[in-house]
Amino acid sequence: MSTNYQGQTGPKSLQGKLNIRFNALKSGIFAKSPVLPFEDDNQYRRHVKAVMRSLQPENAVQQHLAQQIADSMWKGTRHEYRAALKRDEIFKTLTPTIMASLLGYKGLLAKYPARILLTPNLKLPAKETKHYAEILQEFEHYENNAKGVPNYNMVWRQYPKLFQGMAKWMRNIEPPLFMSNQQGLDIYWQNNPRKLEPYIDEFGALAWYYANFKDLRAQIRNWMGIWFFLQERHGETIERFDDRMVAERRNCIGMLDTYFRMRKLQDEHALMAHRRLQITPPNTFENIVLPHEIPRVVIGANEMADSADESSTS
Repeated sequence: MSTNYQGQTGPKSLQGKLNIRFNALKSGIFAKSPVLPFEDDNQYRRHVKAVMRSLQPENAVQQHLAQQIADSMWKGTRHEYRAALKRDEIFKTLTPTIMASLLGYKGLLAKYPARILLTPNLKLPAKETKHYAEILQEFEHYENNAKGVPNYNMVWRQYPKLFQGMAKWMRNIEPPLFMSNQQGLDIYWQNNPRKLEPYIDEFGALAWYYANFKDLRAQIRNWMGIWFFLQERHGETIERFDDRMVAERRNCIGMLDTYFRMRKLQDEHALMAHRRLQITPPNTFENIVLPHEIPRVVIGANEMADSADESSTS
């Protein structure tokens, strides 16, 4: 050790130490600084001020404890955010195509999987579900009776909900599906029916997913859960952040309990002192003689006689 020891190799100045203090930062779990490089200092200060306004510390001890509570809340939010990012990384690897494969779909449903396969919590109004069910009914009739015709301008009026819904769905595609007067399909689509058919197929598959989404919700959640727990390479990291988040929350709750018990004891002490001042009689009148304590003067017999003589002489 003495042979290999080269002394201090890092920076010696204060600014240099500040510049490298985050070099070993990986996850931020054991970071000593409350604010990490990617976090906003101003947001942290606003957070501390909000906590101070809520707790209203009255002395140095309470001020120190309130600062610890603010830092604990800040770190707990950081751990929660980091765990959420790790979960998002897992689900980013799950695509609609994979979900359709897990559900066992083939044909158009496997070729054109909808994005809603990854959103099991999506709330679809009953009116919208009914609308897509009507579109699906027309699409199935088109598949059996009209697919492959030379010009779809001749048959689109038989499937108004299918083609009108597809026109809204293709609003970002040029040229538009319908002419400007809405009286027929655009000339481009009339002359290129084979190029229009993939759009019809994709929109038909989309209508099927929306019309049956209510029944698919439970299966989607089941497969998403299986996919999540099979990703072992992320599991330990997420559990570590979850554990740290729970520990930080418990630590914060413990400090809050200590803080409010301290405030309660202080308030009770102040109340007892106030009551004692009200009960203890003041000592202002200790040296004052009350009226009933003034001694009575008794006039003697000689004094009465002298007063009589004085009256007779006069």
